[in-house]
Amino acid sequence: MNYAETLFARIKNAVEGWPHFETPDFLQTLEDVAQEAFENNSIEGHLAALLIWHQLCEEMARLLLKDAQFLIQLSVYPAEIEVREKNKQMFGQVLDALGETVSFEQKQEFLDACRNLNAQRIEIVHRLTQHTSIAEITARVVEVKLLYEQVFLAFEEAHDWFRGSFHSFAKDSFIDLMEEDE
Repeated sequence: MNYAETLFARIKNAVEGWPHFETPDFLQTLEDVAQEAFENNSIEGHLAALLIWHQLCEEMARLLLKDAQFLIQLSVYPAEIEVREKNKQMFGQVLDALGETVSFEQKQEFLDACRNLNAQRIEIVHRLTQHTSIAEITARVVEVKLLYEQVFLAFEEAHDWFRGSFHSFAKDSFIDLMEEDE
């Protein structure tokens, strides 16, 4: 398939063509595990929850970056723009790339909460022995939990906004191609 055919196939298939989590059920399982670990109210449970929330935030950021890249491809069509996935990017690098892309609903709120969560994780995990008590670590992880909830809410609004934009493109810009395809 050429570029136009590939893009057209993606826009008309909302389930598989639009950006999405590859393993949503497993990500939900991880979120459940994090919640259970946090509720155990132990240092190991809190640290496990922190690490899982961090990874889930990274996955959300990667998906929003794919959303933004797909929106750009749709916006510049019929011009072509190839998007290469950069492997092994760290969370901060993904956030920087997302910060440099198109504006979208909840972008700044998402980025700010993610950066704050990442800074908290670094402070808690990489300076674990410098804390003065388990209670101090617990208090910091409670802050991270609240940040994770902010990230999640901002992500949901942003991803929904992108999906609405993709639907508009499918309906308004690619409708002629869809009718020809039928």
